[in-house]
Amino acid sequence: MKFHGNLAITACILVVSLVLSLFVLYTPVVPYDPTASGFSAVRAATTIGILAQAPHSVVDRTAHEAVRQYIEGRLTSTVGAANVTEQDYTVEDPDFGTLPIRNLLAKIPGDSDTAILLVAHYDSRGYIGRSAELGQSYGAADDGYGVATLLEIARLYHGQSMKNSIYLLFTDGEEPGLYGAEKAAGESWLAKVGLVVNVEARGNSGAAYMFETGKKNERAIDFYAHAGLPVSYNLATAVYSVMPNSTDFTEFVQARKQGLNFAVLGGLKDYHSPADSFANISQTSLQHYGAQIVPLVEEFVSNAKYSDPAYFTGVQDQVFFTLFAGVFVHYPASTAVAMNLAALALLIGLIVLLALRKSLRLGSYGRQLQRAFVSLIAAAVVGYVVSVATAFLGKVPWKVTYVRMPGTEIPTLLAMLAVVAALGFWMSRKLPKAEDRRAFLLAGVTIDLLLSTLTGFVLSGASFVFFVPAAVGLATVFLAEFLKGPVWRHVLLGQNLLWNLLLLVPSLYSLFIALTVGGLLALLLILMLYAIVMVPSFLLEAQRE
Repeated sequence: MKFHGNLAITACILVVSLVLSLFVLYTPVVPYDPTASGFSAVRAATTIGILAQAPHSVVDRTAHEAVRQYIEGRLTSTVGAANVTEQDYTVEDPDFGTLPIRNLLAKIPGDSDTAILLVAHYDSRGYIGRSAELGQSYGAADDGYGVATLLEIARLYHGQSMKNSIYLLFTDGEEPGLYGAEKAAGESWLAKVGLVVNVEARGNSGAAYMFETGKKNERAIDFYAHAGLPVSYNLATAVYSVMPNSTDFTEFVQARKQGLNFAVLGGLKDYHSPADSFANISQTSLQHYGAQIVPLVEEFVSNAKYSDPAYFTGVQDQVFFTLFAGVFVHYPASTAVAMNLAALALLIGLIVLLALRKSLRLGSYGRQLQRAFVSLIAAAVVGYVVSVATAFLGKVPWKVTYVRMPGTEIPTLLAMLAVVAALGFWMSRKLPKAEDRRAFLLAGVTIDLLLSTLTGFVLSGASFVFFVPAAVGLATVFLAEFLKGPVWRHVLLGQNLLWNLLLLVPSLYSLFIALTVGGLLALLLILMLYAIVMVPSFLLEAQRE
């Protein structure tokens, strides 16, 4: 196969697209002036330094009580003693026996009693942990990030004139059993809550993801679009549902409240361990919590339409994802179904058109469909073998959602690069003709679109993962049939790589830090679903026809 001089341009397009994709999970610069107005990660970090002086789980009674008193003192001095209440309960825990549970609820009143409820838990992880966890956490990130964020918001909004109210709930006993949230979800005051915002941490670094909503979330997602630097992927909710984690948010969803759940995911090695300490916090991650949540609070308290507690009740879910830094795409699930059906009709029409124009041989198209399916199966096998082997060599338990082991980034990255390189090498050797590569590209579009249509009906939140490469690939094949010349070829390749990589790179990274190397099978499947559209397009651009 001969390559012309424009191969350099092809490589540049790839590099630029990759670089741009790295900005999707951008976290904000921290304003280091502690007197600056607005949310300050510097002030929040100072709070965490006080909270995380010692492990303060439900059995570390002295340190635990000291943290509770500190929070109560901060709230009392900020919003006034009359607006702070302690809510006491008793629960029976299978590991610890009888436990006193002491929640703190603060209110910042507005003209309406309808409130946005901000939730964080103040207990740290005790000595009982899940597989490969050490316990005895200092609670700096989990959930010092949440507590400090709520205290910053209390400081920002006390004494403000507001149309709606703010509730700040600091729950106890989250780590052993979500006890504080469970009790709060049964209280009568919850009827006044229009939206719940839970602030959590599953690590200590990286972007703060909005990773979970309630069901029929269309209005909650419309509301989330007001966040600054939103980072969220609809697929995260499906992934989270199979993970061994739960948060206070679970209890409020079961109480039929709509809301948003936030957490950082990076730094899993420090999660639920003594390394969850003040020394390992990330101020830029803290600032990202504020960048997202403060605009949401501002929107809620300044807009009278949220005075109806039932405002956020929806009739369907939305499909949503972050496409670039600050660019949040969302649309109703019904729209996703219509888009899939329309794209299927266009695909069928395109296949007929190309066959009539003798640009596509149906026999070749059928063979490439088979080969694309084989590529997907091979990628899944590689992912499974590498993930199991990595856990075995690291002497840690293997789970598809959780392999607690440092240093797995390298085998994961190598597996991904190897899969894409193998596909490119195979195509360059076995499919030297442009017409066969075009047929393979169209086969990739077909598989992605079929998956997008299927998930649009049964799991709408995942449909965008397949729809984007399908739509981009469909546009590439269609336009390439009518737009000729080197300039248009560069444009078509550029849009193919750019849109796919803007979604693929941060999605794969996010899924990796959520699932760990145990989820490599799923990661390589998703990667291959994009590669079967991007690789043939790349080779077509580089090839002299």
